[in-house]
Formats: sequence, C-alpha cells, structure tokens
Amino acid sequence: MSLRELKFSNQIQEEQIKSVYHKNFNYIVTERFYFQQQWLHAAYNRFKDFDKYLILIHLVHKTFKAYGDFQIKNTFDEFYSKETYEIPKINVIDLSRELLISKETTRRKILEMERDGAIKKDKKKIMINRKGQEYQKPKDSIRNMARLLSRFTDFLSQAGYLDKKVENSVLDKKIKDNFTQIWTIFFEFQIPTIVGWKKFFGDIETWAIWAQCAYNQNLVMNKGFKESLSPELTSDNFVEKLNNWGNQGLNAMTISELSGIPRPTALRKLNTLIKRKLLKKDKNNLYLLFGLPKLDTNTIEKDVTLKTVRDINKSNEERFIRMLTKILNTIVFN
Repeated sequence: MSLRELKFSNQIQEEQIKSVYHKNFNYIVTERFYFQQQWLHAAYNRFKDFDKYLILIHLVHKTFKAYGDFQIKNTFDEFYSKETYEIPKINVIDLSRELLISKETTRRKILEMERDGAIKKDKKKIMINRKGQEYQKPKDSIRNMARLLSRFTDFLSQAGYLDKKVENSVLDKKIKDNFTQIWTIFFEFQIPTIVGWKKFFGDIETWAIWAQCAYNQNLVMNKGFKESLSPELTSDNFVEKLNNWGNQGLNAMTISELSGIPRPTALRKLNTLIKRKLLKKDKNNLYLLFGLPKLDTNTIEKDVTLKTVRDINKSNEERFIRMLTKILNTIVFN
C-alpha cells in the first residue's frame, strides 16, 4: 500500500485567502448570502422547525468528527447508502447549552424525531435512520457550495494562486468524493454561525427573515453600484452601505415565499424586528434593514444594536475565511 504524501508547500495560507476575499468582497459577499439563503430555505422545509433541524445536523456533525478521529472518510454515496448509522452518545445538557435550546425543548424534539422515525434508540445506542439521513441530505447545498468555491477559484487565479478557475462540476465531485471530511469543515462554520445569530435575534426564524431582507438589499445595492462596485464596497463599510444604497425593500408576502416561513409567522417576526429597530416598514409596506436616512461609522459605533450586527458579521466572516482555506486545501491545493 502506497501512502500519499502531503506537500505542505502546495497549501494556500489563510492570509492569502483573506487578501483575495477582501479584494473581491463585493462579489463574494453576494455568493455568501445566496448560499446561506438557499441553505436556510432548505433547512426550514425539512421539519418546518429550525431547532429540530439544528439538533439533527449537530448529531451528524458529531458523527463526522468521530469518523475523522478514527481516520474514516466516506464519499457522499457511501455515507447515504447506509440504512442506519450510530451516533455518539447524546448529552441533553450539553446539546441544550451548545445550541441555545432549553433542556425540555431539546428532549421533546429528540422524542419527536424518534416518533417520526428519523432517529431510534437501541439499548444504549442511538441511530440515525434512513429517514433522518434524507432529512439532512445536502445535495443542493453541495451544488451551491461548489458554485461558491468555483467563483472564489476564479479570483484566486486572477491573483496568481491558481492556473485557472476550477469549474462547478469538478468541485461538486470533489466534495462528494471527500464528503464526510468536507462537510465536517462546513459544519464547523455553519453551526456556530447559526447559534451566534440565534443568540442575537432570539430564534432562527427571525434571523432567516432579517437575512432575506439583507440579501435583497445587497442585490439592490449591487445594481446601484454596477461596475463601480469594487472600490466602493468593503467589509468595513458593508453595514452602512447596505442601509444607504440598498434602498428597496420586500413586502411580507415575498419574504414569506422566499424564506418558506408561513406568512402569519413571518408577520410576527417582522413586527418584532421593527420594535428592535432592525427593520423599518416604509410607506409602500416594504421592509428595509434599519431604514435610516443615512448611516455612517460614527453612528454604528454609538448604537449598541448596529455595532453588534457589524461585529457578529465580522466574526462570521473570519470563520468563513477559515472554512474556505480548509476546504480549498483539501480538494484544490493538495
């Protein structure tokens, strides 16, 4: 058996990824938003319950990490060909603390998944059934991740770190061939991102609705900037530019349709966001982030809510760059 040698000299550094990310921020942030909105829509549609889905992917993540600890790597097809697979022992207290879900709710949702056939208990073992696997089978997310990575490799090639852009189809296959390894890296980014926004907004549904408005305003802003976008928009001024340039909102029906969240629930969450001054409804009944006449750095620094939004976004950005570095070093720079 021949051992594959890892050539560290071929690996790209996080600082290099960070440099390319910031140089092309205006384009990458739109890809990030697109990926996240597609993921949130699919996640909600699984159970119509974000917390239940969060528990399920947390359990899958623990399983993938355990695979990695024992040097086990499954392809996408290998992993999803299993009728059941055992997951590490569940500690409800730890699960509750890590995911910001009460212990009682955590127990109830695990029991609901057991009754639904997604998971089952066999003496001391806990198994995820075929049905549970199908609930979190990320076929669309892999395709969207390949799209995002392909766009980034285009910028890497422009910076001289790659000979040429890597196509979506090539990256899609590489992700599936290294599935449990790559999706462990993705979960290391995604789960803390979700929990961080949940802590700020109170629940994931509220974040999903607010994020849908943010994505829309980002598209409006890009259209306004057109080709002069690059020198105008940076990571540091993103929140203020989103308010100042993304000046066309969405109505409640559209937000409900795009997020998948029922309109009565969406309306309740929208009202909560207005009370917290995270959204504003204009005279046309369109919802806008912040909705301030003019936003600048000084205003953000003096406003606790705006500053917190900016800081969470920056923290998630750093985590996103780490994820990009790890994934690209696994399937491109190897």
